[in-house]
Amino acid sequence: CCVTKMAETAEPTPMAVEQDQAVAQPSETVDVSQERQLAEEVAKEQAEAKVDLQSLPTRHYLDKTVVPLLLEGLAQLAKDRPQNPVEWLAAYLLENKDKTLPGSNTTSSS
Repeated sequence: CCVTKMAETAEPTPMAVEQDQAVAQPSETVDVSQERQLAEEVAKEQAEAKVDLQSLPTRHYLDKTVVPLLLEGLAQLAKDRPQNPVEWLAAYLLENKDKTLPGSNTTSSS
């Protein structure tokens, strides 16, 4: 009577824990392959987005590539109020150009 109840409430043995972990490992490999597949899909979408940027109307192109960073720069410019705002904004844009939206990796070819 007492032995049965004690066995029911006993903690799992280290061997049982190892077996549970061994069972969990195949699902981890599935997660890795799913992550790889997701990364490939994201890369494909980014490549498509880059091509799509060229076909967008001007307003949409600017909204996706320049406007978000420009608005950040203008907000910071309004706070800082530097002596030469145009140079300050130009420097801000150049320093933060990598903050553009994912998939809109615009590079200067000058």
